[in-house]
Amino acid sequence: MSVVRSDLVAPNLQPIRRNNEFARNIEFKRNAMEFLARFVRVSGMVFYSVDRSMNADMHVFDRVCPEENGRYTGHFHELDPFHPRRFAESGADLASSNDIGQRFDKTDYYDGFFRPMGYRYEAELYLRHAGRIVAGVSLLRSARDGDFSREEMQFLQKSHGFVEQSYCMLGQMPSAPSSSAVPEHWRLSARERDVVELLAQGASNIDISRALFISVPTVKSHLQHVYRKSSVHTRTELVSRLVHG
Repeated sequence: MSVVRSDLVAPNLQPIRRNNEFARNIEFKRNAMEFLARFVRVSGMVFYSVDRSMNADMHVFDRVCPEENGRYTGHFHELDPFHPRRFAESGADLASSNDIGQRFDKTDYYDGFFRPMGYRYEAELYLRHAGRIVAGVSLLRSARDGDFSREEMQFLQKSHGFVEQSYCMLGQMPSAPSSSAVPEHWRLSARERDVVELLAQGASNIDISRALFISVPTVKSHLQHVYRKSSVHTRTELVSRLVHG
Protein backbone atom coordinates (compact mmCIF):
# COMPACT_ATOMS: atom_id res chain seq x y z
CA MET A 1 0.00 0.00 0.00
CA SER A 2 1.50 3.32 -1.05
CA VAL A 3 1.09 6.53 0.85
CA VAL A 4 0.66 9.70 -1.15
CA ARG A 5 1.73 12.94 0.47
CA SER A 6 -1.13 15.40 0.44
CA ASP A 7 1.10 18.27 -0.64
CA LEU A 8 1.89 16.43 -3.88
CA VAL A 9 -1.71 15.89 -4.88
CA ALA A 10 -3.23 18.18 -7.52
CA PRO A 11 -0.57 20.91 -7.33
CA ASN A 12 -1.68 24.42 -8.17
CA LEU A 13 -0.23 25.13 -11.60
CA GLN A 14 -1.72 28.61 -11.95
CA PRO A 15 1.44 30.50 -10.83
CA ILE A 16 3.53 28.44 -13.27
CA ARG A 17 1.09 29.09 -16.09
CA ARG A 18 1.00 32.81 -15.29
CA ASN A 19 4.80 32.96 -15.27
CA ASN A 20 4.97 31.15 -18.62
CA GLU A 21 2.36 33.45 -20.14
CA PHE A 22 4.22 36.50 -18.84
CA ALA A 23 7.52 35.26 -20.29
CA ARG A 24 5.91 34.56 -23.65
CA ASN A 25 4.27 37.99 -23.65
CA ILE A 26 7.62 39.69 -23.04
CA GLU A 27 9.39 37.52 -25.63
CA PHE A 28 6.74 38.28 -28.25
CA LYS A 29 7.00 42.01 -27.64
CA ARG A 30 10.78 41.94 -28.01
CA ASN A 31 10.58 39.90 -31.21
CA ALA A 32 7.86 42.15 -32.66
CA MET A 33 9.89 45.30 -31.96
CA GLU A 34 12.96 43.73 -33.51
CA PHE A 35 10.90 42.88 -36.59
CA LEU A 36 9.46 46.39 -36.95
CA ALA A 37 12.88 47.98 -36.45
CA ARG A 38 14.21 46.08 -39.45
CA PHE A 39 11.96 48.07 -41.75
CA VAL A 40 11.31 51.33 -39.90
CA ARG A 41 14.19 53.40 -38.51
CA VAL A 42 13.55 54.26 -34.86
CA SER A 43 15.45 55.97 -32.05
CA GLY A 44 13.44 54.07 -29.42
CA MET A 45 10.40 51.86 -29.04
CA VAL A 46 7.96 50.71 -26.36
CA PHE A 47 5.53 47.78 -26.62
CA TYR A 48 2.89 47.79 -23.88
CA SER A 49 -0.30 45.96 -22.91
CA VAL A 50 -3.54 47.80 -22.12
CA ASP A 51 -5.83 46.71 -19.28
CA ARG A 52 -9.62 47.03 -19.20
CA SER A 53 -9.34 50.43 -17.53
CA MET A 54 -7.37 51.61 -20.57
CA ASN A 55 -4.13 51.90 -18.61
CA ALA A 56 -0.83 50.78 -20.13
CA ASP A 57 1.14 48.07 -18.34
CA MET A 58 3.68 45.28 -18.97
CA HIS A 59 5.97 47.64 -20.88
CA VAL A 60 8.93 46.33 -22.86
CA PHE A 61 11.51 48.97 -23.81
CA ASP A 62 13.97 49.25 -26.68
CA ARG A 63 16.51 52.08 -26.40
CA VAL A 64 14.24 53.82 -23.90
CA CYS A 65 15.27 54.20 -20.25
CA PRO A 66 12.76 52.16 -18.17
CA GLU A 67 13.12 54.64 -15.30
CA GLU A 68 11.32 57.23 -17.42
CA ASN A 69 8.16 55.14 -17.10
CA GLY A 70 7.79 56.29 -13.48
CA ARG A 71 7.49 59.91 -14.60
CA TYR A 72 5.07 58.85 -17.31
CA THR A 73 2.69 56.85 -15.09
CA GLY A 74 2.98 59.37 -12.28
CA HIS A 75 1.88 62.39 -14.28
CA PHE A 76 2.54 62.59 -18.01
CA HIS A 77 0.19 59.79 -19.07
CA GLU A 78 -2.63 62.26 -18.46
CA LEU A 79 -1.12 64.61 -21.05
CA ASP A 80 -0.11 61.97 -23.61
CA PRO A 81 -1.92 62.75 -26.90
CA PHE A 82 -1.33 59.13 -27.99
CA HIS A 83 -2.76 57.53 -24.85
CA PRO A 84 -4.98 54.55 -25.77
CA ARG A 85 -8.04 56.07 -24.08
CA ARG A 86 -7.92 58.95 -26.59
CA PHE A 87 -8.20 56.48 -29.49
CA ALA A 88 -10.48 53.90 -27.86
CA GLU A 89 -13.60 54.99 -29.77
CA SER A 90 -11.99 56.13 -33.01
CA GLY A 91 -11.18 52.68 -34.38
CA ALA A 92 -7.77 53.97 -35.50
CA ASP A 93 -5.00 51.41 -35.90
CA LEU A 94 -2.17 53.87 -36.49
CA ALA A 95 -1.49 57.49 -35.54
CA SER A 96 1.46 59.82 -35.94
CA SER A 97 2.50 63.24 -34.70
CA ASN A 98 0.61 64.68 -37.66
CA ASP A 99 -2.71 63.06 -36.68
CA ILE A 100 -3.39 64.38 -33.18
CA GLY A 101 -5.23 67.56 -34.11
CA GLN A 102 -2.63 69.95 -32.69
CA ARG A 103 1.05 70.77 -33.07
CA PHE A 104 2.74 67.94 -31.19
CA ASP A 105 5.81 70.09 -30.45
CA LYS A 106 3.56 72.72 -28.83
CA THR A 107 2.05 70.38 -26.23
CA ASP A 108 2.99 70.29 -22.55
CA TYR A 109 3.60 66.56 -22.97
CA TYR A 110 6.24 67.25 -25.60
CA ASP A 111 7.97 70.03 -23.64
CA GLY A 112 7.90 68.34 -20.26
CA PHE A 113 8.45 64.70 -21.11
CA PHE A 114 9.06 63.82 -24.76
CA ARG A 115 11.70 66.35 -25.79
CA PRO A 116 13.87 65.94 -22.64
CA MET A 117 14.26 62.27 -23.55
CA GLY A 118 15.65 63.28 -26.95
CA TYR A 119 12.65 62.49 -29.14
CA ARG A 120 10.77 64.63 -31.65
CA TYR A 121 8.41 62.39 -33.63
CA GLU A 122 6.12 59.52 -32.68
CA ALA A 123 4.03 56.89 -34.44
CA GLU A 124 1.67 54.65 -32.51
CA LEU A 125 0.24 51.24 -33.40
CA TYR A 126 -2.97 50.24 -31.58
CA LEU A 127 -3.75 46.53 -31.35
CA ARG A 128 -7.38 45.59 -30.77
CA HIS A 129 -9.36 42.52 -29.78
CA ALA A 130 -13.13 42.60 -30.34
CA GLY A 131 -12.82 46.35 -30.90
CA ARG A 132 -11.03 47.08 -27.61
CA ILE A 133 -7.42 48.30 -27.55
CA VAL A 134 -5.40 45.57 -25.81
CA ALA A 135 -1.85 46.69 -26.62
CA GLY A 136 0.14 49.37 -28.37
CA VAL A 137 3.55 50.05 -29.84
CA SER A 138 5.19 53.47 -29.57
CA LEU A 139 7.80 54.14 -32.26
CA LEU A 140 9.98 57.13 -31.41
CA ARG A 141 12.28 59.27 -33.56
CA SER A 142 14.77 62.00 -32.72
CA ALA A 143 14.90 65.29 -34.60
CA ARG A 144 18.11 64.11 -36.23
CA ASP A 145 16.41 60.99 -37.61
CA GLY A 146 13.52 63.07 -38.97
CA ASP A 147 9.82 62.31 -39.29
CA PHE A 148 8.44 58.97 -40.45
CA SER A 149 8.26 58.74 -44.23
CA ARG A 150 5.12 57.90 -46.17
CA GLU A 151 6.64 54.53 -47.08
CA GLU A 152 7.36 53.75 -43.43
CA MET A 153 3.81 54.66 -42.40
CA GLN A 154 2.48 52.45 -45.20
CA PHE A 155 4.61 49.58 -43.92
CA LEU A 156 3.30 50.06 -40.37
CA GLN A 157 -0.27 50.11 -41.66
CA LYS A 158 0.22 46.94 -43.67
CA SER A 159 2.07 45.07 -40.93
CA HIS A 160 -0.46 46.12 -38.27
CA GLY A 161 -2.89 43.27 -38.97
CA PHE A 162 -0.22 40.60 -38.64
CA VAL A 163 1.19 42.01 -35.38
CA GLU A 164 -2.32 42.45 -33.97
CA GLN A 165 -3.46 38.94 -34.88
CA SER A 166 -0.25 37.38 -33.54
CA TYR A 167 -0.56 39.26 -30.25
CA CYS A 168 -4.20 38.28 -29.78
CA MET A 169 -3.34 34.62 -30.46
CA LEU A 170 -0.56 34.71 -27.87
CA GLY A 171 -2.67 33.16 -25.14
CA GLN A 172 -3.63 30.14 -27.24
CA MET A 173 -0.54 29.32 -29.31
CA PRO A 174 2.74 27.70 -28.25
CA SER A 175 5.82 29.84 -28.05
CA ALA A 176 7.24 30.18 -31.55
CA PRO A 177 10.92 29.77 -32.34
CA SER A 178 12.73 32.87 -33.53
CA SER A 179 15.18 33.21 -36.41
CA SER A 180 18.02 32.69 -33.90
CA ALA A 181 16.97 29.03 -33.85
CA VAL A 182 17.98 28.65 -37.51
CA PRO A 183 21.19 26.57 -37.73
CA GLU A 184 24.09 28.48 -39.25
CA HIS A 185 24.94 25.60 -41.60
CA TRP A 186 21.64 26.15 -43.43
CA ARG A 187 23.24 29.35 -44.75
CA LEU A 188 19.95 31.19 -45.27
CA SER A 189 19.91 34.68 -46.70
CA ALA A 190 18.66 37.58 -44.57
CA ARG A 191 15.33 37.59 -46.44
CA GLU A 192 14.96 33.82 -46.08
CA ARG A 193 15.46 34.25 -42.31
CA ASP A 194 12.72 36.89 -42.27
CA VAL A 195 10.38 34.47 -44.02
CA VAL A 196 11.26 31.64 -41.62
CA GLU A 197 10.69 33.84 -38.56
CA LEU A 198 7.23 34.91 -39.75
CA LEU A 199 6.32 31.35 -40.76
CA ALA A 200 7.38 30.05 -37.33
CA GLN A 201 5.02 32.57 -35.70
CA GLY A 202 2.09 31.14 -37.68
CA ALA A 203 1.96 33.56 -40.61
CA SER A 204 0.40 32.42 -43.88
CA ASN A 205 2.05 33.11 -47.24
CA ILE A 206 -0.26 36.10 -47.68
CA ASP A 207 0.67 37.43 -44.21
CA ILE A 208 4.36 37.10 -45.05
CA SER A 209 3.94 38.83 -48.42
CA ARG A 210 2.16 41.77 -46.79
CA ALA A 211 4.66 42.07 -43.94
CA LEU A 212 7.72 41.96 -46.22
CA PHE A 213 6.20 43.78 -49.22
CA ILE A 214 6.88 40.91 -51.58
CA SER A 215 4.55 38.87 -53.77
CA VAL A 216 3.10 35.51 -52.72
CA PRO A 217 5.02 33.72 -55.53
CA THR A 218 8.22 35.27 -54.15
CA VAL A 219 7.34 33.99 -50.67
CA LYS A 220 6.83 30.50 -52.11
CA SER A 221 10.17 30.74 -53.92
CA HIS A 222 11.96 31.70 -50.69
CA LEU A 223 10.28 28.78 -48.89
CA GLN A 224 11.40 26.33 -51.56
CA HIS A 225 14.98 27.55 -51.09
CA VAL A 226 14.62 27.19 -47.31
CA TYR A 227 13.20 23.67 -47.65
CA ARG A 228 16.08 22.64 -49.89
CA LYS A 229 18.75 24.12 -47.59
CA SER A 230 17.17 22.62 -44.46
CA SER A 231 16.38 19.21 -46.05
CA VAL A 232 12.64 19.36 -45.24
CA HIS A 233 9.56 19.22 -47.45
CA THR A 234 6.77 20.97 -45.53
CA ARG A 235 6.12 23.92 -43.20
CA THR A 236 5.35 21.50 -40.37
CA GLU A 237 8.69 19.73 -40.82
CA LEU A 238 10.49 23.07 -40.87
CA VAL A 239 8.93 24.32 -37.61
CA SER A 240 9.61 20.93 -36.02
CA ARG A 241 13.29 21.19 -37.00
CA LEU A 242 13.48 24.67 -35.50
CA VAL A 243 11.87 23.57 -32.24
CA HIS A 244 13.58 20.21 -31.78
CA GLY A 245 16.79 20.72 -33.72
